[in-house]
Amino acid sequence: MKKASKKIGLIIVIILFGSVTIFTALVVLVSVNAHRQSIAEFEYLRSVAAARAAERGREEEVEVVQFDALDAEMRAINPDYVGWLRIDGTNVDYPVVRGEDNVRYLNTSFTGERNPNGALFMDFRNLNITTMPHLIIYGHNAPQGGLFSELHRLIDSDFLAENDMITLEVNGELLEFTIFDVRLTDITDYAYHLDFSYSYAFNYFTDRIEAPLRAFQIITLSTCTNCSNKDARLIVQGYR
Repeated sequence: MKKASKKIGLIIVIILFGSVTIFTALVVLVSVNAHRQSIAEFEYLRSVAAARAAERGREEEVEVVQFDALDAEMRAINPDYVGWLRIDGTNVDYPVVRGEDNVRYLNTSFTGERNPNGALFMDFRNLNITTMPHLIIYGHNAPQGGLFSELHRLIDSDFLAENDMITLEVNGELLEFTIFDVRLTDITDYAYHLDFSYSYAFNYFTDRIEAPLRAFQIITLSTCTNCSNKDARLIVQGYR
């Protein structure tokens, strides 16, 4: 009887171990496939942008993806497109969308495919990009790299000193922001504030986040961290 019980217990352990192993393998496989899908998608989008720039005789700017024709081309693929974001020295070189909420693009790619890596998306409340005092762009800290995973490199002060510019192209206009803060925080941080309906709101906001006095527009890039706290975030803030 005892031998039979031991055998049953051993079988249960083996089954549980096997189930955990299979589940872990599936999770890794899904993550890898999502990463490959994201890479293929963004390589395609960059090639479209480069081809359009070449057609306009601007081959000298093809590599940095700053093109007047970019907006129309991207909106033909996704009407939610609002701009192209880039940070020198990193692989942050992606189109940005703005949905009807801050949920859709958490698990939907730029081309509309379901993908746990999602897309870079602007806060849905940022309606007038060039004049609104504060812009927020969200993106996943993709486990296989890509999207906003490289924001973590900016924590290194030496790396940041050489790569402190954020550029956002909107309707052919290039908005350039100088990074002034990179920090670990959480979703309650005042850095996520977007209510500027009262007269002194922006001055109060810039004081709270310790932005340079000459700032007239702030951009905040937000991503999750590798810690167990689901509310933890890494934010990168720039001004112009």
